[in-house]
Parts: sequence; C-alpha cells; structure tokens
Amino acid sequence: MSDRLERYREMRDFRQTPEPRGRFSKEKPRKEELHYYIQRHDARRLHYDFRLELDGALKSWAVPKGPSLDPSVKRLAVEVEDHPLEYGEFEGTIPEKHYGAGDVLLWDKGVWIAEDDDPAAALRKGRLHFRLEGEKLRGSWVLTRTGKEEKKPQWLLIKRHDDDARPGGDEVVIEKPDSVKKIPEAKRKAEKSEVPEFIAPQLATLVTEPPRAGEWLYEVKHDGYRMLATFSGKNVRLYTRTGLDWTARLPRLAKALEKLDLEDSLLDGEIVVPGPNGRSSFQALQNAFEHGAGAKIVYYVFDAPFLEGQDLRRLPLKDRKKKLEGIFLKYKNPQVRFSDDLGGDAKEVLEHACRLGLEGLIGKDAGSVYVSGRSRSWIKLKCRQRQDFVIGGHTPPRGSRSGFGALLVGYYDKAGKLRYAGKVGTGFGEEGLRSLMQRFAKLKRDDAPFAEPPREKGVTWLQPKLVAEVAFAERTEEGILRQAAFMGLRQDLPAKSVHEEKPVPASSLSSENDVSNKKKSKGKKGKEKAGNEVQGVIITHPDRVVWPSVGVTKLELARYCGEIGDWLLPQVKDRPLSLVRCPDGAEGKCFFQRHLLRGASPGPLQVFTWQDSKKQREDSEKEAYIYVRDLEGVIRAVQNGAVELHTWGATVPDVKHPDRFTLDLDPGPDLPWKRLVEGARLAKTLLDELRLKSFLKTTGGKGLHIVVPVKPALEWDEVKEFTRLIAAMLTQARPDLFIDKMAKDRRAGKIFVDYLRNSQTASAVAAYSPRARPGATVSTPLSWTELDKTDLRAKFTVRSVPQRLARLRSDPWRDYATTRQSITGKMRAAIGKTAGKTAGKK
Repeated sequence: MSDRLERYREMRDFRQTPEPRGRFSKEKPRKEELHYYIQRHDARRLHYDFRLELDGALKSWAVPKGPSLDPSVKRLAVEVEDHPLEYGEFEGTIPEKHYGAGDVLLWDKGVWIAEDDDPAAALRKGRLHFRLEGEKLRGSWVLTRTGKEEKKPQWLLIKRHDDDARPGGDEVVIEKPDSVKKIPEAKRKAEKSEVPEFIAPQLATLVTEPPRAGEWLYEVKHDGYRMLATFSGKNVRLYTRTGLDWTARLPRLAKALEKLDLEDSLLDGEIVVPGPNGRSSFQALQNAFEHGAGAKIVYYVFDAPFLEGQDLRRLPLKDRKKKLEGIFLKYKNPQVRFSDDLGGDAKEVLEHACRLGLEGLIGKDAGSVYVSGRSRSWIKLKCRQRQDFVIGGHTPPRGSRSGFGALLVGYYDKAGKLRYAGKVGTGFGEEGLRSLMQRFAKLKRDDAPFAEPPREKGVTWLQPKLVAEVAFAERTEEGILRQAAFMGLRQDLPAKSVHEEKPVPASSLSSENDVSNKKKSKGKKGKEKAGNEVQGVIITHPDRVVWPSVGVTKLELARYCGEIGDWLLPQVKDRPLSLVRCPDGAEGKCFFQRHLLRGASPGPLQVFTWQDSKKQREDSEKEAYIYVRDLEGVIRAVQNGAVELHTWGATVPDVKHPDRFTLDLDPGPDLPWKRLVEGARLAKTLLDELRLKSFLKTTGGKGLHIVVPVKPALEWDEVKEFTRLIAAMLTQARPDLFIDKMAKDRRAGKIFVDYLRNSQTASAVAAYSPRARPGATVSTPLSWTELDKTDLRAKFTVRSVPQRLARLRSDPWRDYATTRQSITGKMRAAIGKTAGKTAGKK
C-alpha cells in the first residue's frame, strides 16, 4: 500500500506549520476501538473537519456548516486528503500563507462503530453507516456520496432517526462551541509531538507588586538575553526570542547543551554573564560577545515546552519544572544550569533580591500552561525600573567627554509613531563611547525620527535602528526619564518591537489560571465579578451569544476589544461615533445609535453639540453626538449592546473639517475577488498619481475600504466633491469595472465607488471593529502587498485578529498617524478637469 499521507505532506511545510507530520499506521484489529475527531477550522471560511480513523489514517471531510442533530438536515461534506492519526488531537494556529491558514480547535472526539460489515468497501461504494459515541455527538449517522462530479468528491452527512436525533435541533455547533480539550488540570498530560524548529516564547507582564491570591513560583530575573534551545535529534540550535539563529555566535554553549544527551526537545531560558558576586551583568554579556569571551556565558534553563518528543505545554508549570529538574540532577555543567524556584514570602524574597542588587523576580502561576506571547500567568517584579528604548539621536559632548553627550531615546506607540522619552547621559565607558560612535556613523540622518522631537541644539539625528536597555529612577508626568543610565545595546530585538511598558496592579491579573485560583478562595459572586470584568467594566450576561453561527459571547466580544485596545483606540478616539447595537445578537435585528438615549448621562461616552445654525434642531438631546476618549468608553458601549463602531472622518473638537476620507469599494453581486483586487489597485494608482498616500482595510463584509488621511483644512462639502470626482474619474477610465451611481440594478459585475461616506455626519466602519454579520468578521487593516489570489474578506474574525496582530512583524498602517498631506488646489483642478465633464452629465 502506498503512503496515504503523501498528499497531506506535499501540501504542508512542517518547518513552519505546527501541524504534525505524522506517520502511517497499520490497520488496527477489528476488536480495537476506532476514533473520530471533529475540528472547528477558522480558515478562509469557517468549517468543521470531520475525521474517521480507518486503515491507519484519518479519512477526512470538510463540513462547512458542521453536523446537525436534525435528520431532515443534510450537511454538505467535501472529501479532502487523508490526515495522520496524530492530527486528531491537534489544536493550534496554522500560519498565514500556508495551506489551511487559521485557527484549529478540537470541537468533538470519541469512538465510532461501523454499522456496515466492511466500512472501507462501504466508503468505496459511496454510503457508510456508523455510530458515534463522543463527548458531543452520539447515535447513528450516514455518509452518502452525491452524484455530482467535482474535483473533490462531495458527500452528505446526515443524522439518522434514533433516540439521539433532535428534529428541529439544528444548533449543536452553536450551543456547544468550546473545545473538548479544555480539561481539568488533574487530567492534563503530555502528548507525543514533533518538535517545531522555533516557537514564540512566553513573556511576562510587569506588575506593581506580588499577587496576594493563587499559587505562584518565583525565580531570579536574570539580566541577559532570552534564548531557546531546540534539539532536532541531538543537533542543537539556539534562537533569540524573536527567532534569530544565534548558534554560530554561541558555539561553546551549543556544545555544552549537546552533552545533555536530549533528543527532540525545546528548552527555554536566559543567557547571562555572572560577576564575581554571582550577580549577572548585562554590560558584561555585551562585552563577552564583542570580545569573543563565550566561555563566560551561562545558560539558565527555566522551562521545557517540549521534552524527549513530548509536547509539555499543556502540563502545569510545576510539573514541567519537575521533569526539567530531573534532567539536571543527572547533568552537571557550569555553563548550563537549572533555574530553581526561590522559597519564602514573595515580598520578603523581592526585598532580599533588591538588597543583593539583583534586577528583580519573575513570578509564574504554578498551574499555568505554556503559551506563546505576553501572558499574565507570568509576571515580573523589578527592583529598579528598566526598559528597552530606541535610540533616535545624540547631543554633542561636553567638558572632557568624547564622542557624544547624551542619547535621545524613545519608543513606538501602536500607531507606529516614535515617541520621545528622554535623555540618557550616564553609563558609558570610553570604550563604549567609541563603539557606539562607530555604529552611529552609519545611521546619521538629516531630520528627527521622533513624532514630536525635543528642542535640543546641535543634535545629531539617527535612523531609529538601535535598541538600548536603560535603567532609570522615575518618569515625570510627561513621561520623560529621570536619572537614566545606559545598560547596553539589545541585539536580539528589532527597534519596531519596542513599546512603552507600564506596570499593572496585581489585582488586575485575570488570566484563565488566575480565575481558577480565585475559585478556591472566593464565593461564586466574587468569582463571576473577577472573571467578567474587562478594563474595569463588569460585563453583565457574559454568556449571552452575540454570534450564534460561531458561538462568540458578549464577554468574548468585550475581551476582544480589551485585548486589541492599543490598536483599536487610535481608530475611534475623539471621533464622533455611530454604534450598531444588537440586543438580539449580531445576526438578529440591529439599529444605529449616534446620540445619547433620552435622559441618559454621558458617563464614559462623551458628547459634543454642533455649533452650526444649519444643524440646530428643536430636540437638543438628539443634537448631542457621542464619542469616546478611552478604552473604557469602548467596553462600556459593548456592555450596552454595541457590536459595530462606525466613525466620522473628523475628530473632536474640529468636526467641521475632515481629517481623512474613505473610498468604499462596494462590489456588485458575484463580482470575483480577483476583479475587486484589480479595482483596489487601480484606485491606489490614481491616488498615487495625486501624491496621496492611502491605506487599505477589509470592511468585514464584501468590500474594501481605502482610507486617506488629510490635513483638516477643507470643509465637508469640498472633500465630498473631491471624492465624487475620484469616483467619476475611475468610472470614466474603466466603465467595465467601476460605477459611481447607487442604483443596484446597474451594479452587477461592477464596483460601486461609494464616496458618500464623506458627507457631513456620515460614517464608515472603524478599523478593527467587529461586524454584525455571520462569522464575527472584523474590518481589518492590510498592507497593499497582502492583496493576492487569497480572498481575505471573511478571513479576519474576533477570534483570529488578536493572533494576527501578535504575529505581525510590522503594523500595516504604521505610517498612518504620521502621514501629513493636503488636498491641494492643483489636485482638485487636475482631477476636476479630467472627470468634470463626465461628472457633470450625471
């Protein structure tokens, strides 16, 4: 028998995807159980993958709507390639631009029993009868092949009439949306798995003080570089936290790790250079790299996400550390050490660590699983304030100092602006000054990289590519560093990844593990309050389903807005809002709200009133339009039933002059994605010719938005007229593709260039806003290079967007906030001359 997994493997790059490569297994004896799995797959389109174990592999079908318990409902099931048995338990995220890109969740699993004498023969004939005994599905079912000739064979999955059938009960995927892998800690176990080449490490959240509740383990906060060690077979590779391969830079350490005699493992730790007193020194680590003193580098290992071919990430931390400690009991090497826990009260341990001159502590929830990215089940407590900053320039030297006087440093905000944070004038030795000046010589530029540069004389501005670790005493109310000292350059982090780090109160820790710990110490009421609080707002009716098609709840929607708040808030802050409120769920009846409800107090929702006699109305309450200033206002709107956030093209207080305009490319029925992409690129070309920089996003529906920031100089009617002429010009140039009239009977096969979004009081859906549409789609910013053959319109959802943002190497709209451009008289004249005649006839 040929390998039935050959097609499966041809379609995947296992260096990039976390999916198991798998192996073909011999057929089980008939007396043994055969397993089935159903995975909810949020790929280009949400669907459910139905898999039956048979003859050593998983026979697989994609079921777009998922199974139904109603025997009268026939679910389409498209046959796909066989999958390995190991795939059945798989959950994870398949990276973008890879086959099946999206989130995979194990929706159901169990045992299946064939009701045909020869199930393989029954499948070949096109009709299989079987029983399911699973966690969600039970009873008799049938798979029957349709007569249609398709590239991929099409089947129907039908529930048979029995005690487990539920006529009219077509909502099992809605009623039970969760993964069946959410099992109690006591039942967690390691799973056999192929070790990935690299995973993003778990990162800690900075907190103000140790938490009072829960079981926390504390370790020394090492002053070095985070490092992951992967063992492919016995071959060792070393990676920084951002995935840079540093094996060649650390040859001695790689050889020392080989002596661990591990295979198929992945260790997590930190490399440091200890001083004579045992304390690590970041500057000493820098010197070790620069002077080739690799023998001084020590690797402290504190976690083992994979060990000897087993995926340990779902095990509690205390169990992972116990397994790791067992390895180091057998192995003694001064260059590779186990990072043990520190006993005692957290506050006392922190005070003692600070007296010893250590950087601080790392706290970890003892029962937490290992997750990539920033987590609140890992926390950091610092003795001194230290943070990474981007170097944007330096002042001239004074007195006897050579080289430079002080570094000017900053950090990137979520809008992609480099914000000035202050000067760093100490911590440099003569050798360090010379080394830095050699680097600076290649990075000089004429203008300041900061969005709001400081007023300093004689500054040498630099390209913002170098990252410095800085210790400081405090920050002023304006956010400027005081008593800042240079600790060294960070070579493992790209400058664009440097953001402001603010400590959060320990009481705000609300990870899944924190909530489970609170269950032990609080009553039901307290537990619910802690679990349902987002950005200080208590979410009532948290389990109310907002999107029945995918089972997204009100609490999940609020958490989405809170999690991506740094991206969402700049798009809605101080902009007049039109909220789409859906009291019956996003797939039910909804309505717009842009004023306060009668008699309501503003609260987190702010209001403004038009000072324009043409806009005055008798009802003064309706005249008060709403907007938000902070994330609490957004979450409060969600708590009150808002699903969508639509914004004006202007900001408070100057709402009479738009600061952006939007071209809504609204495709007619059945217009292919390829044609929509062609239209978007043509519109961008026209804007480029006008020297207007444009930004692209999905609408969360069937179209695309092109957003153009402008200086708020023109009034609404002038901007609207300009966009009308753009629409007319596109229509004149390509009447086969564009139309600038609203009449639906003339829009088939064309793109309506909707410029009416740019009217006074009109609005467009905000970037990162969810949509009240099946699937919980989100209006998502894109880079222009992402427009390709893949239809992206339904790809981005409330569940997938946070993961997309976590994986992005750069913000697609990173230049949006810093783009300053005007609609000039020359532009208006040029486009009016070209499109005016055509526009005048309409």
